[in-house]
Amino acid sequence: MAMMIVPVLLVCYVPHLKYLAFVSLIAGVIQITGLAIIFYYMIRDLPQVRETVPAFNSWGTLPLYFGSAIYAFEGIGLVLPLENKMKTPQNFGGFTGVLNTAMMLVILLYASVGFFGYLEFGNDVLGSITLNLPNHEVLAQTVKIMMAIAVYLTYPLQMYVVYEIMAPVVRRRFEGEKTKFIAEYICRSLLVVLTFALAAAIPNIGLFISLVGAVSSSALALIFPPLIDIVIFWPDTGKYNWRIVKGALICLFGLTGFVTGTITSVQSIIEFLKHEE
Repeated sequence: MAMMIVPVLLVCYVPHLKYLAFVSLIAGVIQITGLAIIFYYMIRDLPQVRETVPAFNSWGTLPLYFGSAIYAFEGIGLVLPLENKMKTPQNFGGFTGVLNTAMMLVILLYASVGFFGYLEFGNDVLGSITLNLPNHEVLAQTVKIMMAIAVYLTYPLQMYVVYEIMAPVVRRRFEGEKTKFIAEYICRSLLVVLTFALAAAIPNIGLFISLVGAVSSSALALIFPPLIDIVIFWPDTGKYNWRIVKGALICLFGLTGFVTGTITSVQSIIEFLKHEE
């Protein structure tokens, strides 16, 4: 991690989203290739479905799944920036638009990796499917390197929205363009170092993903958006107040996942740490 922090800092210094598009494309190609190899390992000697693992674990572990799933799907912070940077923003939405098409592909990939990964590795599946690949095979080790490179190349894209929010706040506190420039890039560096520190301190990425998903992703994806929608269109609540009813149901679902997912994730993290001791 200490060796990687300098390359990550350098790629995170790229200021504009348009310069990250090509880098993101390369990362996408690498990820697709890596996924193809992962699928090879998952389906090459699949056992019979009924002879291996139960179809459903327990209701008690459902909140953990909610946190992980909402973390994986939640990308609302990138929706508006990507749409605003498109040459044809009108193609972003719609039934066959960029957003729906991309999300359907993501759903198919997540469902396939989850199903076949669980079927092949059962309850021994680790926080990342790549950790279950055989360590003695060169091809499996190559996949781990490929996925690490893909994460590295998409890292600045994930941090882009954070920078967009933080940069104006930081720049306002300083005078002179050169001083503002230096302050902004110090802020970028500190944010990268913070994520590295968290990565070094977290022993189990799976449980932490579930916690982050339950706490922040559910709020960003399920609680705040319907509330903002109601406020923006108020007092136009639609026939039979359908906008309020829809928003309330989505918020209730998000709050339920937020509370149950957070409690279950914290309990699981505490149990994991006790077991490690």
